[in-house]
Parts: sequence; structure tokens; C-alpha cells
Amino acid sequence: MELVGEEKRIQALFRELRLEDERITPRFAVVWHRAQSRSFAPRSRFKLSFVAATVLLFCALFSLAWFLRQWQRSQELNSAAVPVVPITSIGIAQTRLNPPSNLAVSSDPKGRSDSKSRLMKLVARRHAELLAARRSAIRNASAISSWQSPTTALLRSPGDAVLTSLPQLNESVNELKSFLPSRSN
Repeated sequence: MELVGEEKRIQALFRELRLEDERITPRFAVVWHRAQSRSFAPRSRFKLSFVAATVLLFCALFSLAWFLRQWQRSQELNSAAVPVVPITSIGIAQTRLNPPSNLAVSSDPKGRSDSKSRLMKLVARRHAELLAARRSAIRNASAISSWQSPTTALLRSPGDAVLTSLPQLNESVNELKSFLPSRSN
């Protein structure tokens, strides 16, 4: 089979492309040695990045622990200034007036009654806030439990009773046939 002129030209073009590719592509040994030398470098970068990430993680955990400890101390100081108000099951508040031990109590009886009345007002206000929060939580829970989808009416069809009920054994065959589609020949 002899090659026609067009086929010879195509073969010549492919030969030129192959020679160009061979000239451009590097030798296997060069690529292999380059790959071997690079295989050690990423390991050291990985170790360095792992150490950096670990140090950052420990710093974040340490700062979080420090912040929580400071926050707990501030909460303890705030709770020492406000009396404890337990609420019994019938809703009556029993107050315990425990002045903090680190505060100096004045010997002036008038000053004590003023602080006591302010403290009682604060306790009453807190109790009212707790009751209001409880009522709103109950109201929200009841609203959620009685919610209905606005699109349920769109999903209803006239045949829902047929699809959701089972035929009874005492129904006649003619009544059961009324549910089946009629065959028209």
C-alpha cells in the first residue's frame, strides 16, 4: 500500500511534533532525581506547620481557661451582692438576706433599713421577671404545639377518606367495587 501525498504530509507533521516533544520534555533521570530531592522538603514544612498549629491551639485553650476563670470570679462577686431567691412550687419567694462577709456593715440602723428595703425591691423585681419569663415560655410552648401548616388545606383531596380508610368485612362486594376504577372496553 502506497502512501498518497496527503498522508505523507500528515506523517511528516506528526514526526515534527514528536521531535519537538522530545526536545522539550526532560529526561526521566532528571525528573526522578528532582522528585526524590523534593520528597524530604515537605516533611519538614509539615512538621513546622504542625508545631505552629499546636502552639496556637495551646495558646487559645490557655486564654479561654483564663477568661473563664476571670468570668467566674466576677460572677461570684456579683452573686455575693445579690440575695438568693428560691421559688417554691406555689410561687412564694423565700429570701435569705446574707450580706457578703467582705463588706463592712454599718452600725446605723437607718442605713440598714434603707439597704434592706432596696434589697427587698430588687428581690421582688427579680421574682416578677422570673414569673414573666416563665409565663412567656409557657405561652410560646403552647403556640408551637398548636401550630398547623397553612398549606394543609391545599394538600387535601376529595378521595382522602377512601385512601386513609380500610374496607370493612361487612361491606358488600358492590360497595367495594365502587372504589375501583371502571374498565371501559
